[in-house]
Amino acid sequence: MTRTVRTTHRARRAGPASARPRRDDSREVERLARRFRALGDPTRTRMVLALCHGERCVSELAEIISLSLSATSHQLRILRDLELVRVRRAGKQQFYALNEPAFGFCSPRSCLAWRSLVSPDDPPRS
Repeated sequence: MTRTVRTTHRARRAGPASARPRRDDSREVERLARRFRALGDPTRTRMVLALCHGERCVSELAEIISLSLSATSHQLRILRDLELVRVRRAGKQQFYALNEPAFGFCSPRSCLAWRSLVSPDDPPRS
């Protein structure tokens, strides 16, 4: 009987200790907050929505969201620094695509909030 009590006591102690934040959690929380702040900008959100349909070059994105090439490149650099997009170079052009794993639980292809904005009639580009 005392053995059962000790096992239960240990199980109770392990629960709250495992729920405590780890020291490295603050870095992850800060990284997540920076990503949410970046996505809070309407221009960058429009870029993400455009990239939901597939890889695009800077000039295509600039045309879609009605920005200059310079402004588009600046916004893409912010998304790239946060690892939300990946870049592929082909000659002088740079092609951008979403880095889905970096979005975590709020990935544009899986999150209902994003999916409601992406037209189901538009087929993904490859």
